[in-house]
Amino acid sequence: MKYLLIIAFIFLGTSLFGQNTTEQIKGKVSYISFQNTYVQFVGTEGIHVGDTLYQSQNNTLQAVLIVKQLSSISCVCSTLNNIQLATSTEIIARRKLEGKSMDVITQKSKDAIAVNDVLIADATNKKESTESKAHVDGRLSVSSYTGFSNYSSSSQRFRYNLALNVEHINNSKLSFSSYISFTHKLNDSIKLSDALKVYNLSLKYDFSKTANLTFGRSINTNMANVGAVDGFQFESRSTNFDYGAVLGSRPDSVYGVSPKLLQFGAFMSYHLKNNNGNFQTSLALFNQMNSFKTDRRFAYIQHSNSLLKNLDLFCSFEIDLYSKTDSVAKNTLNLTGTYISLRYRPLHNLSLSMSYDARKNIYYYETYKNRLDSLMDKATRQGYRFQFNYRPFKKIIWSGNAGYRLQTPSSTSSTNYSSYLTYTQVPFINSSASVFVTSFNANYSNGTEYGINMSHEFLDGRINAEVEYRKGSYELKNNVSTSEQNVALTNLKQQTLEFDLSWMITKKLILSFNFEGTLDSDKNTDSRVFINISKRF
Repeated sequence: MKYLLIIAFIFLGTSLFGQNTTEQIKGKVSYISFQNTYVQFVGTEGIHVGDTLYQSQNNTLQAVLIVKQLSSISCVCSTLNNIQLATSTEIIARRKLEGKSMDVITQKSKDAIAVNDVLIADATNKKESTESKAHVDGRLSVSSYTGFSNYSSSSQRFRYNLALNVEHINNSKLSFSSYISFTHKLNDSIKLSDALKVYNLSLKYDFSKTANLTFGRSINTNMANVGAVDGFQFESRSTNFDYGAVLGSRPDSVYGVSPKLLQFGAFMSYHLKNNNGNFQTSLALFNQMNSFKTDRRFAYIQHSNSLLKNLDLFCSFEIDLYSKTDSVAKNTLNLTGTYISLRYRPLHNLSLSMSYDARKNIYYYETYKNRLDSLMDKATRQGYRFQFNYRPFKKIIWSGNAGYRLQTPSSTSSTNYSSYLTYTQVPFINSSASVFVTSFNANYSNGTEYGINMSHEFLDGRINAEVEYRKGSYELKNNVSTSEQNVALTNLKQQTLEFDLSWMITKKLILSFNFEGTLDSDKNTDSRVFINISKRF
């Protein structure tokens, strides 16, 4: 722990006089009707329905308007306290610059987060640039995780994450990208293959503005769910087409380098972008080997589409063309991996999404979960999932999801449901409060959990505090049998109290603290303390 505190002071010393977490943007009243006031800005990014707009009077900000609707450059507002405004009156909006660190979200999340999905999101969110100018961005984080209970010895783990991207090193054609994690337990011997995880480590050389060669470990966004490739990736692009080839190996079961798992392939991608959105379709053919002998040959198809208004589609498929089972080779078509996601926003206050997940070989960032969170993850990851988010009133949000996992030869079908009701501004205390309930039924366990969550911001949003209480009742199956009489059940009741505190010291420096304590019906207690310091540069 002392090493973590030393590093914290180093971070504080380098960033003590940073920037605020919000910024002010100015607009003007453009039109006033009997019911509404219209305010025009250069852009409304970062402004949301329900936000308060201000007028500057004597160097202080007075709240004058509430945002009801907005477009890309203007807001439709209602006045506060019958304040009279005139056209061309200067109006000020305050928007947040940045949310919580991705490192904090990833490591505390109760949902498993796939390496592929996070790296793909990072890559696709970057702005494309054709300029060969040097640019550096990165993120360094240090985490401490301590677990202790009344029935086992305590343990403490440290995790160090480094993400570094250097584009056009020294204004050259060479770029570097990495995401590396190192984890170890206090006072335990360190086995490097277990402690060090390299999710991305590559060099890219741009032959021109349209062709490049990547060497190292990297995920290609044209064939996202194939996963990481250790080796060479060549890519060339034109106005609407990308094509390329891959030669290297695939990571082994612990995400290490294994030259014996040789793989090579080629891909072609068609993409289109217009005012409505993006359209992209990729086809890749892969040959994978084990000990330098072909044991799988497959095609990978990926498609994404946002050309229809308020509708986004992403899907990927893996089709085996050749496989070898018990030394017997087969040339057959076999669909072995499928992922489909559809998001639709029929109304400005309603969003819907549906997905089907039957992917294999999903590599996860290490997440710190208690036992029941891990059970929920296994019960809900694959299968069908439906989600909705509805804001019937300005300060009330109702959301929920339902999942169904198909029966397989090794497991029965399972279902899960969750629902959340949130009041974003509780009167008098100006806090956000949520009540929720979750239920699942799987072949190895079933149960129901409900609870309440409250959060409050301090110092203009720079500090956020959150407290949550959960109570659940579960049945854990000690062995699974086709005969219900042979299934041994363990009834478990559990209460959980969780406290979160995050402090955005500067725009690029975040310190967070999380405590979670559980008490079950057998008087067993478990507690976990998570501390994270994240610095962007």
